Amino acid sequence: MINRILFLMFLMLAACKPDPEKDLFTEVPSSHSQINFENTLQDSKTLNALDYMYFYDGGGVSAGDINNDGLPDIYFTANKGPNKLYLNKGNFIFEDITDKAGVSGNSDWNTGTVMVDINGDGLLDIYVCAVVGILGFEGHNELFINNGDLTFSEQSAQYNLNIKSQANNVAFFDYDKDGDLDMYLLNEGKHSAESFGPASNRFIISEGNGDRLLRNDNGKFIDVSKEAGIYSGVNSYGLGVAVADFNNDGWDDIYVSNDFHEDDYYYINQKNGTFSEQLKSRFGKVSRYSMGNDVADINHDGFPDVITLDMMPEEEQFSKSTLSDNDIKYHKIRANLGYSPQFARNMLQINQKGDYFTEIAFYSGVEATDWSWAPLLADYNQDGELDLFVTNGIYRRFNDLDYLKTYTDLATKKNISASRLYDQKALELMPKGAVHNYFYKGNSNLKFEDKSGVWHKNTPTESSGAAYADLDNDGDLDLIINNYNAKPSILKNNSKNNAFLKLSFNAPTKNKFALGTKVIAYHKGQLQFRQLYTSRGFQSSVEPIIHFGFAQEKEIDSLLIIWPDNTSELFKNVKTNQTLVIKPSAKRQIVNYATLFQTNKPWFKKVNDTSFLNINHVENKFSEFDTQTLIPYKVSTQGPAFAVADINNDGKKDLFIGGSTRVEANLYLQNNDHIQLLTPSFFKEDALSEDVDAIFFDADNDGDLDLMVISAGNEFHRKSEPLKDRLYINNGKGKFSKSMDALPIYYENGAFVRTNDVDKDKWLLGEEFRTNSGSEPNGIRSMKSPKDPPFFHSDTYLHPPATWNTQIPHARGGVMNYWFYLLSEGSSGTNDNGDSYNIQPIGIEKGADIIYLASTVYFTALV
Repeated sequence: MINRILFLMFLMLAACKPDPEKDLFTEVPSSHSQINFENTLQDSKTLNALDYMYFYDGGGVSAGDINNDGLPDIYFTANKGPNKLYLNKGNFIFEDITDKAGVSGNSDWNTGTVMVDINGDGLLDIYVCAVVGILGFEGHNELFINNGDLTFSEQSAQYNLNIKSQANNVAFFDYDKDGDLDMYLLNEGKHSAESFGPASNRFIISEGNGDRLLRNDNGKFIDVSKEAGIYSGVNSYGLGVAVADFNNDGWDDIYVSNDFHEDDYYYINQKNGTFSEQLKSRFGKVSRYSMGNDVADINHDGFPDVITLDMMPEEEQFSKSTLSDNDIKYHKIRANLGYSPQFARNMLQINQKGDYFTEIAFYSGVEATDWSWAPLLADYNQDGELDLFVTNGIYRRFNDLDYLKTYTDLATKKNISASRLYDQKALELMPKGAVHNYFYKGNSNLKFEDKSGVWHKNTPTESSGAAYADLDNDGDLDLIINNYNAKPSILKNNSKNNAFLKLSFNAPTKNKFALGTKVIAYHKGQLQFRQLYTSRGFQSSVEPIIHFGFAQEKEIDSLLIIWPDNTSELFKNVKTNQTLVIKPSAKRQIVNYATLFQTNKPWFKKVNDTSFLNINHVENKFSEFDTQTLIPYKVSTQGPAFAVADINNDGKKDLFIGGSTRVEANLYLQNNDHIQLLTPSFFKEDALSEDVDAIFFDADNDGDLDLMVISAGNEFHRKSEPLKDRLYINNGKGKFSKSMDALPIYYENGAFVRTNDVDKDKWLLGEEFRTNSGSEPNGIRSMKSPKDPPFFHSDTYLHPPATWNTQIPHARGGVMNYWFYLLSEGSSGTNDNGDSYNIQPIGIEKGADIIYLASTVYFTALV
């Protein structure tokens, strides 16, 4: 008893231990920083959010050292101006030099900004985007060329970059490998009849809101969008652009986030001045309202991964009152119109060696951050793992369901129409949308730990553009955030104990800052990968440096620098806690990407057997979402069942492939050089059943393999014949006949069948959760005595929790629902013996492994 008390006291003390990274960031007050900029906007009768859907999106920020004094400076855009440039004086004190520098801007509506050395003179210039041509907005994108004396000259016309469009931001990169910087122009969308048409409308050129690729020809930027394969269509809704070499072939590619129904774009560089858009073949799904994005290697394999943000709230209150995904009919319409699957949440796409991407946001815990704008992946705590910062919030929530219900009321619409789409009361109906920004700590297992409120206090804001930079030159990354109707947030990074390595570059080309350079840091058998690009997040650009964190390491094994021309050089035994300025040496070597980024050899090879071409699963069209609106996922498409065994004792494996409802199953025999469909088929009479699992085993102990097929499907109702499972008896020569009396009469939504070899006569059936029939799952049934009823019911438990609900699909066996919940989520209470328990959560994945073993090994041995 004393030991138990001491143990509990130890746990309590451990729980009270403060987080060693508490207050990793401290906000620098404007009274100290002297940054008094504010992006101030108010709804008016001539311009408001009912007229312009991007009215509340906010402004951007760019960071970089404009005077080469070693301290990064800051430029902010204000939607209605003026923009502001602040010179870093050290110690987080800044001087407003906007007027002196001549960079306030003259456009009516400003958006994104990028610092870039566009003319290769070693001085950072400033490019500012503008929305022009709608709502009376005048102006053009502006290019401020650095004169080297803290003054700038607006020269966009000389470079052919005085573009008039609905620009959101740009990305500079050398896509054609000629040594200078080209530009991708990201444009916002505009609703129209054509923009809501089929996906093929992206080929209808739009001068106002179609994206553009501009090639740098000796200082003149030429629009090459059409010949390069870039979509410039009427359904472009660009809100984020990232550049990276996604497939590690030495040529940089492009990822574009699009708002609303338009797919994101994934452009692969073809090395000949053109791009191939490949989103549909490389991504399974994307965010629906894709906002800002970022690209970085999260899992240390040398291939850049992608994160896109959306508007899925974390808090239950907003989750239930927010317009999110449409019903299944909308998704079918989208598919018919040529679009890819979309879902209204953040997406974290893991790059699988350049071949395809696996989406893991739910697994990683970053799927819901509310109305989010800028994701910035960087190692903020310098422990060697990438962390995530997300800006958040909007002045008013357009997608609030209560507001939409009122706003779409006929009387309300009539009043708004009578006043030119402006009605102060109508705007006031929109609830406010201030939300705290998110901080996530990265871990080595692809999981992110929410550190919001720990690394920095949770203050509701309306933040949009953001950038990171080492503002005080102490080696860690600070944050600059452009807020809506408020002064910017300058967050000082207080990381003290962990080591860093900071790199900048000086190249002898027009690409002076060497944008596109890759750096691989090797240490103790692990690698960290970075690529230098500054356009990140939303409407913003970061300081043009590469930053690594190395925890407590004083020295790393080596650094591999891969320059934009695909030459490389290796530095060994590199000390940490230093800043290096690297120039290309004469001893560079050409990179062999096939050797450097080796991919695993495939475990399987494709067999060119034309017999397999006849095997094609056909799924029936049925959607249970129409009648069961709260069902979490479809249970009518759980097939096809598949089983392999030698059924005719010829030494070759044969195949059973189940069918969906109204499609008969098939059995294929393997011959010397091909497979052959067994005819006539004895499954035709059971074609109405949906086959979800099957297994070959010796059911009658006669030495040959019989076949058990499990039936399911939400298409059927109570006591429907197609829900009956089936046992087919083998006559020893591969000919099967259906056994009519071996199974009890029950009508259940099956899930799986398993066997074991304890007595050679025991097998189990597991049932899925509730179907249209309204019947409850009966858990697991033993087939040692197959006509006995299922015995693992909830009423066999001594103290079943009041909240136990077998309809929740935590596991496919209803008997294990609560077990799975306890293991994955954790809980406390009283067990069957009356003793108290406190179970710590181990997560869904580990819990699923345990439940799977229970259902396939441990339980089977007890029956």
